[in-house]
Amino acid sequence: MFKHSSSPYPKPYNGHRRVAPVEPLSARIRRLRIARGYSVYELATTAGVFAGTIQRLESGKPADKRVLPALAISLGVPFCELVCGNHSCAERACVRARSACTPQER
Repeated sequence: MFKHSSSPYPKPYNGHRRVAPVEPLSARIRRLRIARGYSVYELATTAGVFAGTIQRLESGKPADKRVLPALAISLGVPFCELVCGNHSCAERACVRARSACTPQER
């Protein structure tokens, strides 16, 4: 009858695979900031950027993305985790902020 496979991929639904939703960058920045106990202004001071830039990033509006490496360092996460989400760097080719990585990860 039906063949059951032990595939690591989810079952197709209507011809498409179900994929877990990815957290938007704006929500990820806000979640990490709150988890670290920073206000928008404290994070801005720590990262050396304007508070308005962080507010724009968190609201999903267009903002200067060149501040993301500084935010990653200030939040204490690898650059790829801030940009791509929570995954292993071995799974995808990501660029990490060197100072946010531990010596074993280099």
